This record gives sequence, C-alpha cells and structure tokens, in this order.
Amino acid sequence: MIYDRHIDKTEEELCKLRDVYSHNDVDRFIDGLEAGRINNEEKVVEFTNYIRVSDGLTQLEYSRLKQLVNEGFIEKFATNYNKRYSTCHLLMNKMRSSVSRGVKMLERLCEKKHSFKGGRHKPKVIDSSKIGNSPYTVSMWGLEQHKESVHILYNEICSYKNNINKCIDLCLYVIQQVDDIRKDPETAHEIFLKNRKEVLLNNRSVIKRFISMNAEMENDLMEKVEAWKQEKKSMEEICAKLYHALDENEYSDWVISEEVMAARRDGITNEERAIWGNNKQQVMRCRTAYQHIDELQPGGQKDRIGGEFVAMLYKWSNTQPNRGMEYWLTYFTEFYKKSGGKLTPVKKGAVKRCLSKIATEDISKQEVEEFNLKMDNLVKKYMDSAAGEGDDIKLAVNF
Repeated sequence: MIYDRHIDKTEEELCKLRDVYSHNDVDRFIDGLEAGRINNEEKVVEFTNYIRVSDGLTQLEYSRLKQLVNEGFIEKFATNYNKRYSTCHLLMNKMRSSVSRGVKMLERLCEKKHSFKGGRHKPKVIDSSKIGNSPYTVSMWGLEQHKESVHILYNEICSYKNNINKCIDLCLYVIQQVDDIRKDPETAHEIFLKNRKEVLLNNRSVIKRFISMNAEMENDLMEKVEAWKQEKKSMEEICAKLYHALDENEYSDWVISEEVMAARRDGITNEERAIWGNNKQQVMRCRTAYQHIDELQPGGQKDRIGGEFVAMLYKWSNTQPNRGMEYWLTYFTEFYKKSGGKLTPVKKGAVKRCLSKIATEDISKQEVEEFNLKMDNLVKKYMDSAAGEGDDIKLAVNF
C-alpha cells in the first residue's frame, strides 16, 4: 500500500468524508478509472461486485446506528460506550465497514505508483483519490464512450456514497444532540431524573437490603459530586458534566447509594419500609396520625381502642398487600405506646372480625368514608403542608 488510509475517529474527519462522498462528478469517476487502471471488463465487473458488497454492509450498519438512536442512546444519562470512547469514536466503530471499505474504494481510484519520492510520509487517500480531493482531468466524452458495465459501476458507486453519507449524517446528528445536552444543564438534569427513576424502580429490593445491612455506601463518584456541590455547583451543572460520561453500572451504583443514604437521613425504619415500601409520604402520614389518635377519643370497653376503629385504621393506613394485618398491628401498637398513647389496641382476633364486617358491609361504606375523612383532617392538622409537598415531590421523582 502506497497511500495512507488512516482515518481519525473525529467529527472533523467525518465532515471531510461527507464532503468527499458528496462528489458524483462523472469526470472525476472517468479520470479515476484511468488513474486506477480499471481498464477492462473483468476489472470493472470485479470492482462493481466490491461496491455492491460494500453498499450492503453500509446499509446494515445504518440500520444498526438507527437502532442505537431508537433505543434511546441520546435519552440515556449513562451508556456502556462513552466511558472508553468519545461519541464520535463510538459511532465510527459502529460503521467500521463503511469507513474502511469506503477508503479502499477511494484508493482504487488513485494514481497507481510504486513509491513516492522526497519523504517517508505517504499521501492521504482522501486527498489523492480522483473522486476525493485530487485534481482531475475533464473527460471530452463523458460516459458515452464506455460500455454498459461502466455505467452500472458509476451508478453503484453513487448509491454507495449516498448510503455512506446517510450513516455519516446520522452520526453527526447524534454527536450534535449529545453536545447540545452537555451545554444545557436543565435538559441534562431532566434526563438524569428520568433515568434515576427507572434505576430505583428496578432496584427496590437491593435498596431495602442495603438499608437493612447498614452497608457502607460512599464511593469515589459520590465524593466527587459532593466536592462539586461544595464548589457551589448546582445539580443541573453536575448532571451536564456527567451526562454520557459514566457507564451504566457506575450510574446505578451512584443512584442506589444516594437513595440508601437519603433513606437513612429520613430516619425511616426497616419495619416501616416492610409495611409501606418506599412510600415515604404515607409513612409520615401514618406516624402523624398514630401520634394524635387519642384526640379522636377512640376508647372502647376497658380502656381499649375498639376493633372497628383499629380495622378502619388499618384500611386507611394503606399498607403493602404482601404485609398482613398482624405485622402492621404489632408496629401500630408499639408506635402508639411509644408516642404516649393512653389506651390499649385490641388483639388481632377482634380486628379480623371487624375487617370481615367491612368486607360484607356490616360496617357501611359511609362509616368507612367518614372515618377516612376524620383521619385525613387529623393529619392535615399536624403535618406541615410545606413538608408534605416536599415529600410528594420526592415521591414523584424517586418512585
């Protein structure tokens, strides 16, 4: 090989290739055939077959690039590609056949020389090909003097170059989109929050296990983020820095670690997570209600909280369906007593009987609705509305 086929995997080089493959001049093509000594039927047919195979591979690579975009490459905050490669390098790796075979096509239409004098550096194919940036001789007759096979070869080369440019245009579009997001902190933050929600939804059991283990969650990335925060950088600015700069495992580890630490700061116990899952707002509502239930004067016989009241309270508490009433009743009784409650909740048997009455409507729907309204009003009375709104926002973002 006497020409330099190397192509840097950069946006600038992509743009150069796009300009070269935009040439469909007949004169360049004819001069290229003469320069490359493609001067008989056998060589024309052989070159045509090479172009057809190359064009098929290029169309396949275009479909793969399109799939990458359709699968949300731009909308993903972290990818398993960008940790090692720039966006441009990654995309050019995915159109490897288009690039390498396209450069070989350009070389076939260069002057055939054994060596170059006056230096060790080989001239670049892109600048030496007659259908590239090389000077060329204008043909007097065009394609008219050539056989049908040459016409077919010209059409195949035009189709091939158009398809290569489709790949290049798609790559440049993705590169521009990624660059725009990196320059737009608000959009980067929106993508971060959307992806964060997906990670949390897919890792609830992992988060619960880490909380119960009291595991060490700090990592280098969290320390880096915390350092940026100390420099007064906003979360939006941090997201713009980290967009497409992490792999998926790093990002998941960061999100899970942050969530575990946040749960610890909120002081929600493992028992409460078992009853209400990650519904932090409902935990706070129930805590508030249980602390002030005596205001509703729920006393029954022998200074007990009656079965009907506890059964309706259980239904209002909206626990997770996989946690039974008995588990909740143990938690409620202990929490109520620790909060200074003056009465004694009934045992599980009485609660079960009253739950059956609710199911058969022996305790009417109207009674249940009136009870729920009392509980909601009690919570509103004591819960800081601003804090409630803040928890709602956390709930919406996290889960």
